[in-house]
Amino acid sequence: MMKAQTKRILYRIFLLVCGLAVVTGTVLIACNAIEFVRGGEMGYYWAFGVAIVFLVFFPVNTIVHEAGHLVFGYLAGMKFSSIRFSWFRLMRIGKKVRGRLLRGKEVAGSCEMYPKNAKNVRARMIFYALGGATFNLIYGVAFVVTCFVVPLNPALYFFQLFAPLCLLDAATALYPADTATGKTDGEVVRGLAANAPSSVIALRVLTVQGILNTGTFSDVEEDFLFDTPVVREDDLGFLAITQLRWEYLFCKGEESRALQQLFRLESLYECLPEINRTDAACDLLYAYSVLAPDLSRAESYLAAAAEADGACGYYRAMAAYTFAKGEPCEKFLAEAKRAAAEEPIRGIAELEEKLIARIVARAEGESESKEEK
Repeated sequence: MMKAQTKRILYRIFLLVCGLAVVTGTVLIACNAIEFVRGGEMGYYWAFGVAIVFLVFFPVNTIVHEAGHLVFGYLAGMKFSSIRFSWFRLMRIGKKVRGRLLRGKEVAGSCEMYPKNAKNVRARMIFYALGGATFNLIYGVAFVVTCFVVPLNPALYFFQLFAPLCLLDAATALYPADTATGKTDGEVVRGLAANAPSSVIALRVLTVQGILNTGTFSDVEEDFLFDTPVVREDDLGFLAITQLRWEYLFCKGEESRALQQLFRLESLYECLPEINRTDAACDLLYAYSVLAPDLSRAESYLAAAAEADGACGYYRAMAAYTFAKGEPCEKFLAEAKRAAAEEPIRGIAELEEKLIARIVARAEGESESKEEK
């Protein structure tokens, strides 16, 4: 097998060659407008300037790539969870889709979807993973061809400027590599085809998500979540399955084991992607308020949990926290119950109802205790 260092060197050489090709191609396309600019047509200046602005804030090549994943995902029978373009994210919260600006920029773009059911998950994932590169390739080839067969105008010029970048995105996405920002689409497909350990875990996560869409955690076999290949703890699949383990065990009524999984996830909190970190923060705020009371630890997750404002998990966590502080929690509790009732994923709705019921039971228990005194 090829050594990891050799793989990294080859990948860097590949990036360097592709980068030089992109710079050359972009310069050649940009020079197509020189004669028009000399003739006083200022529209090309504007097109070039707007392209620079888009490159910084909303790169067209990234939008095309994530749109490809989204379209292929829908065609494969998957459901939308969130999509990110540079500094902006659209996400599903219950039955609504909300957008927000992001402070950090972990990756240029991302698209999260989950299966509608547990059938043919591997084939669906391969198809979904190839969507981004396919869209980039179609865009890049199409607009390079227009450079030779279509009369130039400022609007067309704007889109042509991103053609080399789209071709770069297609090439780098299809190259199988594990990079600092995660696995490329090509590496995902390779892992799925080869049944790599991390891919096996990812498939199990997605299969459980498919089951939960119309079923509940009682439909999931415990061994399916716990008897898994060994991978690094910072592997995204391992982080996701640890989250599912805590949820599964809580639904099963094994609170002590559930907390072990949640605290294990807490030890890996900094490894979590941004979108998953807010979910974990809500669970930890909840746990340190009700299940393993420690207000100082709970308060350390308040700011991160607030990023999920509007989600059932946020209302449930805040209901637990305000209750633990001895403050009225009825408002948050009512919002949590409403959000749980509107949650379209049946398994998650059941989980939230049980988590909320734990707060209610704790509150009723303390009320009875006071009355006895």
